Amino acid sequence: MGTRTTARLTPFRLEQPDGTALEGEVRVVEGGGRKPVLILGHGFRGHKDWSFWPDAAERLAGRGYYTVTFNFARIDALKSGGERKAAETATLSRELEDWRAVVRAAVHGQIPLAAEADPERLAVLGHSRAGTSGLLLAGELAEVKAAVVWNGGGAPIRPSAEDGRELTPAQIALIDDLDRNAERFDVQRVFAGLNIPVLVVQGEADSERLLEQHRALRELAPHQSFVLIPGADHRFGAADPYTGTTPALDIALDETAAFLKRVFR
Repeated sequence: MGTRTTARLTPFRLEQPDGTALEGEVRVVEGGGRKPVLILGHGFRGHKDWSFWPDAAERLAGRGYYTVTFNFARIDALKSGGERKAAETATLSRELEDWRAVVRAAVHGQIPLAAEADPERLAVLGHSRAGTSGLLLAGELAEVKAAVVWNGGGAPIRPSAEDGRELTPAQIALIDDLDRNAERFDVQRVFAGLNIPVLVVQGEADSERLLEQHRALRELAPHQSFVLIPGADHRFGAADPYTGTTPALDIALDETAAFLKRVFR
């Protein structure tokens, strides 16, 4: 992605009505006018500091974006809220609420270094399940002007009990949420109706379910942008703990930066 430019990093914390919090960070290279806002959403089993996220955020900030990373509320609930709260915050509905809260805060200048941000140019980037929720969010919020999906965008996964075990509270909450919101969570329907630019980046060595979904999205909206990365797995070959970038991750970042530059030029 070229020469690195050091961005200023400032943490924030958004308290939520149920007592949980969304912990996040803004990275931005100060000066030079207002920058497009790019909000990054981690996968279901990840968090804002997982593997490549800090590096990706730093590098995208260096390319001229007001870059926001954050933890979905389920991360805070897992630390302090107990099993019931963790289950309540694990749903796709709650993930969408969390996205909305961060977008709202960015649009209204309620997170750090707001003078550097241009909320009229706002994009979301989601990995794995957050790729799906990011698309759903884009279908609901006019504030989202572009969306990027990394190895995601598939239909929500319906949990199932393993080896005859009973469903966990989180699995029960997820199933109930999917049953109550089947139409809202129809990601293919939402994607086909989006009138904003979307980039879908997919590793060719990812799960067959996601590869099938990638093909379906291409057929539904061939006018959108799609990238297949040869040999790339679900995490673009990156380790956790992070040990440095990979060729696949570099491609994902370069394609994302080029797409956003076209959108927000």
